Amino acid sequence: MKFTTAAAILAATSSIASTGAFTLSQHRSNIAVYERRKQHQSNASSDKSSSALMSTMESKSVGNKSGFNSQDGLSSAAWDDLVNGSAELASKSAARTYMNKFKGDTAAHIIYSKLLEHGTEVVNGYSGGAILPLLDQFHNSHPRHGEAKRIRWITNSNESSAGHVAEGIAKSSTEADGRLAAGIVVATSGPGATNLVTPMVDAMCDGVPIIVLCGQAATTAPVDAFQSAPAVEIMKPCSKWSYQIKSAAEVPFAMDYAFYVARNGRPGPVFLDLPKDLQIQQLTDEVIENFLDGVGTYTEDEEYNLSHDKEFVRLIPDTTAIHLGHVKEGLSFVVDNEGELKHVESGHDAYHLDHHSTNTIYGGVDYNKIYDEDDSRETGKLGAPDGLMAEMMERIRNAKRPFIIAGQGTNDASEELMELAESLQIPVATTLHGLGAFDERHHLATNMLGMHGHATPNYLIQECDLLLCIGSRFDDRITGRVSDFIPAARQASKEGRGGVIHVDVRFSENAKQIMPDYFVHSTGKKFLQTVNDAIRMNPPKDASRTKPWITRKLELEKENPIKITQYNPQNFMIEDEDGNSQEVTRTKMNCQGVIHEMNRQLLESGKIDDSIFTTGVGIHQMAAAQLITWTQPRQMLSSGSLGTMGVSLGYCMGAKLANPTKFCISVDGDGSFNMTFTELKTIGEEKIPVKLLILDNESQMMVEYWQRLFHDERYIAVRNKSPKYCTLASAFDIKSLYCESMEELPEKMRSFLEDYDDEPVLMHVRIERTPCLPMVAPGQPLDNMILVDEDFEVDKSAAPS
Repeated sequence: MKFTTAAAILAATSSIASTGAFTLSQHRSNIAVYERRKQHQSNASSDKSSSALMSTMESKSVGNKSGFNSQDGLSSAAWDDLVNGSAELASKSAARTYMNKFKGDTAAHIIYSKLLEHGTEVVNGYSGGAILPLLDQFHNSHPRHGEAKRIRWITNSNESSAGHVAEGIAKSSTEADGRLAAGIVVATSGPGATNLVTPMVDAMCDGVPIIVLCGQAATTAPVDAFQSAPAVEIMKPCSKWSYQIKSAAEVPFAMDYAFYVARNGRPGPVFLDLPKDLQIQQLTDEVIENFLDGVGTYTEDEEYNLSHDKEFVRLIPDTTAIHLGHVKEGLSFVVDNEGELKHVESGHDAYHLDHHSTNTIYGGVDYNKIYDEDDSRETGKLGAPDGLMAEMMERIRNAKRPFIIAGQGTNDASEELMELAESLQIPVATTLHGLGAFDERHHLATNMLGMHGHATPNYLIQECDLLLCIGSRFDDRITGRVSDFIPAARQASKEGRGGVIHVDVRFSENAKQIMPDYFVHSTGKKFLQTVNDAIRMNPPKDASRTKPWITRKLELEKENPIKITQYNPQNFMIEDEDGNSQEVTRTKMNCQGVIHEMNRQLLESGKIDDSIFTTGVGIHQMAAAQLITWTQPRQMLSSGSLGTMGVSLGYCMGAKLANPTKFCISVDGDGSFNMTFTELKTIGEEKIPVKLLILDNESQMMVEYWQRLFHDERYIAVRNKSPKYCTLASAFDIKSLYCESMEELPEKMRSFLEDYDDEPVLMHVRIERTPCLPMVAPGQPLDNMILVDEDFEVDKSAAPS
């Protein structure tokens, strides 16, 4: 039997009578709890036995298993309705209390208030007629502000760049709850919305929480009105939730739900479509009551639910909960005593399981069976003293060649990751989005693995007997040819002494690419804390078992360093400003050499820990990943899955806006930079003190290399005629440096890094065209790597994408 959303909600409220109405005993139970709570609250000196009695009685209340009908999750008015026997009235009363906080405000006013409530400090965007009511809320002289805190508004050069700035804010900032902050974008209808498709998809692919608020033609506008577009339908496949507001009464729910969905589970983008006339609609008693009268229900009848899928807010029968979102992709909430929405776990369908971890260990099954309920399927609780937890820990303790892939899901657990690696002496590799989660200055670090990763982790992972993949989804860029991935671990699995342990917050990642021996549905942090606790209580008997494995790591590192092409110096005759000729020595540079020098200076100056780097996509991106010494989580901001050129500038701006005390350095190629350099306007206007390093070889070199390997050197659409970037910078009143030889590089780089901390600076570096090696041959196993730049035969049917 497969889990369904309706069945899950019924399971979560299993103590509710099957007739759909409260039984007398349940009604009395609620009254008893209510009266006991009142007595308990009126007696401040109540002892622990009274508290225990309260807890016991509450556990027997209707639906308490899910938290739906506990007073802890209700306003007092809703609780009164509940104990008087009407869950429907209770949930409506709670919703009314929630909306009353905003009574008298327009929808635009409510949106701004919700942004403030959720801690938003900066909003990026672009103007347009359909978004004017909301845009007006950000004006410094708007009467709403007074002495209250204001959100900083930044006008970008286009909507797409605004989206990338929001991504940069989200990627590099963490809220008090440990989750990434949501970046916010505001734009108009039509082309304003469609220009944001690329940032939305980019955020969806890389798990970045952004909320996009776009205007829309008024609900009274004729069909095909000016700058109207089916934005909700366009954004559905590239967002976690896409919705058009139907009433001002929905706005508080929609904003809270948007922030929750964007930031929880695997983060991602949310899109809200805001018709212009509804932005100015006032939330009155009449609007509230009309809305509540029209609120539908969420039932057991899946056909009925699907036919009413356009309803965003629905009551869940016989509970006090409110269902928000789509039928198959929605979550349940209650309104607490403070009038705030509070999420309650209410199901085990696919969507719920991707938004809250169950801390459950699952035995390995095929991907098409992961949602099946089968009595023979092995499951266990993370942290349990026996069962799958004990089996898994036995393999971890006894592995002789263990290996860790640290993905994005370890960025909030770097200390726990370090503890596990050190206690068991396990080499650690990181993914592109996990760079910095494990300090690369540590002797157990093997650095980035994958298609353009270091050779050492690519060789080690193929030889390991136990692979712990924590917070990564086995992307094709890190597996190579899947059929040849981790052969030694697969063999160890058959022999019951190793295999694969996969940890992911999304249940849907279980066995999607690689079938694990144990899938742990949990956060990376919780998993690492639990495993570390178990190891402290029961350490391995053989502390030296991984010593030969560490020796193997050191041998591979010595044999396979990242090689940087060196050029011979050349002599040139040049004329100075007075026309005098002189001979000078100049040595050419390449991408890898420039990044190596930048990294050296940052390490020696002690600034590396306080630096955040962003990249575009191409050779410079992979060279940065290979050659920068990553020391801190979320230090590398790059477009991984979608591979979006042009993002580095926006990411860097966002990182600096969110982290004003950090050194924010954009490492960009000319091809990527040419796509979005209009944002120099914004940087100049707002005086955002970012550092922009442009590595200019007048080429899309990564694609050019593939044309060399797979298309007999027929080069097309890969050469650029770059502008004079320093002249371009000066047009926007931005300082700049130019470097064209290795002799100049150390001093120019020092100036770039140290002399412009309080203002933006651009450094244009002329480099030679060189490929980025090592590189896994496309369609080949992970350990079949191109290590040197020389001609060889390739499988031309396996050209990379």
